[in-house]
Amino acid sequence: MSKIILAGGFGKLGLAIQAGLAETNYDIVGVLSGHSHESQYPVWTSLDQINVLADIFLDVSTPQTVFNNALWAIEHHMAVIIGATGLTDDQIDTLREKSERGVLIVPNFSLSAVLLMQFSQLAAKYFPDVEIVETHNPKKIDAPSGTAVQTAKLIAKSRIEEPVKSSEGAARGQRVADVAVHAMRLPGYIAQQSVYFGGIDEQLTLTQSTTSRAAFVPGVLRALAGVEKITDLKIGLDSVL
Repeated sequence: MSKIILAGGFGKLGLAIQAGLAETNYDIVGVLSGHSHESQYPVWTSLDQINVLADIFLDVSTPQTVFNNALWAIEHHMAVIIGATGLTDDQIDTLREKSERGVLIVPNFSLSAVLLMQFSQLAAKYFPDVEIVETHNPKKIDAPSGTAVQTAKLIAKSRIEEPVKSSEGAARGQRVADVAVHAMRLPGYIAQQSVYFGGIDEQLTLTQSTTSRAAFVPGVLRALAGVEKITDLKIGLDSVL
């Protein structure tokens, strides 16, 4: 049974993970949180309080904490799964250089989101003109989302032809790898992303929607299984499927 330290375990996703890992081959040995909580697990509010060993450090906390958390976990010889967004390219390079065991950065644990990114890569070979619209609840900190950023980067790598140049401006979205990305924050949404492709007299729209954080648990389980099989840093759940 693999032992897990869960960072951010009392957020909505963290609570779903706690419930989802019950009666599996993964044992949560403690939770790292910014605040004290009543729990069946040991709860630490800082890294220096952690006094147990673990196989995997699973982080679904905040963009402000994931980098230092990952460095600490690597120093303590753990495999690392980062399910929070916000890492810079330089931080990712640092983690890649320092990693001793697997480090898996997962912008989105949803299997449908992973498929959306794969389908988008295929479509980009034939439709270079594309824009992304992502929608999340108003409490989401980062914009655009990590999933949208990763989708844009994958599309850019898959393009064979250059997209048509269009107007720019505040209403035209943030350019990520030469893909316009638009972010909406609305009550009633958990996560939704649409990728719009335009061609000559035809359009293709790919949409993925998550209505409950329980949808992320199957992806978390696949990430936990996959990270122990790699020895370097990889980005995306698809890299271990």
